Amino acid sequence: MTPKPIRTLIVTGMTDVHHDWRKTTPALVALLESTGRFDVRVSEEFRGATADTLRPYDLVVLNYYGRRDPWRDVPEERFGEETERALFDFVASGKGLVAYHPTLAGGVGWDPEYERLLGGVMREDTSRRAPNNDFLLRTAEAHPITDGWPAEFPHYGDDLYVDLRWPEGVRKTILLTGWDNPLRYTQVPAQWRALPGMGEEHPVAWTVEYGAGRSASIGIGHDVAAIGHPAFRALFPRAAEWAATGEVTIPTPEDLGEPVEGGDWWPTTLEPMVRRMFDDWVAAGEPATQKGGA
Repeated sequence: MTPKPIRTLIVTGMTDVHHDWRKTTPALVALLESTGRFDVRVSEEFRGATADTLRPYDLVVLNYYGRRDPWRDVPEERFGEETERALFDFVASGKGLVAYHPTLAGGVGWDPEYERLLGGVMREDTSRRAPNNDFLLRTAEAHPITDGWPAEFPHYGDDLYVDLRWPEGVRKTILLTGWDNPLRYTQVPAQWRALPGMGEEHPVAWTVEYGAGRSASIGIGHDVAAIGHPAFRALFPRAAEWAATGEVTIPTPEDLGEPVEGGDWWPTTLEPMVRRMFDDWVAAGEPATQKGGA
């Protein structure tokens, strides 16, 4: 018997200048609908939404960050307390949520429950974008979303967020990690710990158990090109299905792990070489003054 479509609402209408929601939203819609599992609607104005607004849906996808200019010291445009509470209650009641890429920087000054719903967030005082655009993704904890995936596989032309903030008391599972490659900072080995998190694995996708529901946060997928790469095409629909239903039936694309055109140098050749150099440097006894910061 054909399963019922997953009724999905993508919430968007604003992101910062680095992320063009007008281009990424149609790409997300197309990717979900290509699986045959999702019936997708889009809201470009979610402020003022209520529990009744969300009642018809099984899944909410957030492609939203409430500051167009991330450098200005201005508060984000919030959904509003009633709308935010409706979203929390929606997921806690047994429904699903996916927080997509730019969304992870949002929620500053909002109800702390928003950060717990996402499970991890980008924050200016702790987090950064690593300077490498091409990197290996590594499967972490066992989960239906990544069941049967390779232990590691290349990913290209995307953001690697590091040193996220992790709210306490959240039941989460790390799906994928990426390595913050010190050499991509164009520094010499003595500076390979100049910033916290350099030379460490960082989560790029994870899930959260939230009440009777589920959320998944995805840190990759910066633009339409990255959305089209095998890793994102594998991750996003399967994470969305799991968030909505608790199960995964969408198959993994056959090209997961294959290089994209013109991109098979840093992840598969240079990153492993640099990692061996870094591990040898650490094993030899890195300078004590460099541990954990400059």
